[in-house]
Amino acid sequence: MKIFLTGATGFIGSHFLKHCLAAGHSVTCSVRLAKQADAIRALGASAWEGDLQNHGKLSLALAGMDVLIHAAGCRDLTAPANLLLQSNVRLTQALVDAAATAKVAQFIYISAASVVMSKPVALLNVTESAPITSQAYLPYTGSKAIAEASVLAAQQTGMRVVVLRPSFVWGKGDSIDTEIGPASNRGQFGWFSQGHYPFASCSIANLCDALQRAMQHTQSGCVFNISDREPVDFRVFMTRRLEVSGFQVPTLSVPRKLAWWLGAFTETGWTYLPMPGKPPIVREMVRLMGFPFTVSIERAKRDLGYLGHHSTEAGMSNIASLIQAGQGSAQQ
Repeated sequence: MKIFLTGATGFIGSHFLKHCLAAGHSVTCSVRLAKQADAIRALGASAWEGDLQNHGKLSLALAGMDVLIHAAGCRDLTAPANLLLQSNVRLTQALVDAAATAKVAQFIYISAASVVMSKPVALLNVTESAPITSQAYLPYTGSKAIAEASVLAAQQTGMRVVVLRPSFVWGKGDSIDTEIGPASNRGQFGWFSQGHYPFASCSIANLCDALQRAMQHTQSGCVFNISDREPVDFRVFMTRRLEVSGFQVPTLSVPRKLAWWLGAFTETGWTYLPMPGKPPIVREMVRLMGFPFTVSIERAKRDLGYLGHHSTEAGMSNIASLIQAGQGSAQQ
């Protein structure tokens, strides 16, 4: 297939790019920097350095593409609302419009399982038919929900659209490596109410498998939850993940109610006062990681043939192997 991929230098996109190239697909990646373009070409893909908001040039770049896979966006839970609007909502709409003009056959959007989250309560075995969030204290999740809706509306143009909703995607280079682990080393990450509750995770290997299956899907307007086969105990899983990458494992635990209050307090402070840096905690962090949350993947099993067969232990072992290989290369 001829694939146009956004977010190829990010965590999800970079992994999927390698999977696509290994499968023999032709991939064009949108990039912003020359050094990113060089790295993409070194892998064997093509790089497009144009402006994704330029409808005319983007439409020309998309001509002849079989599928556009949109994995780019802002994932910073503390980002200003206008940045989330621009990076997640307006960018997605621009891509949808250009893809429809270029008559791209299929558009696949990487959404998030959290779009069904609302009140701070446990959600178990949630299906794709659950109501979409509209809570003001979930700005990142809300932006993903709006973007998802714009993608689903595009099926009216005749373009096949598929939305994947992965749960807490993890693997080498994930948010544990870039944010949570370093925060834990600084003593700025802890458990919510001891951290022992069922939680839906999704290894990057399982998400890449779901993406490959989605590219073969012939129906339009479909939404699929994607997660590992079985839920994990959040604290057990996160402890193992931190250990594999060599980060400190926290012992501090904060009651959910107190964490929620602290999140609301810091949101107010950083909104109305000249506070430096980013707020250490916001309510969206607590909602996304501090409550029991699992999803049903029965629809993906039935319609995509998705199995989630990559185990948690295999994923952990793979991360350890990649780290060891990288350290070995650095020492040579």
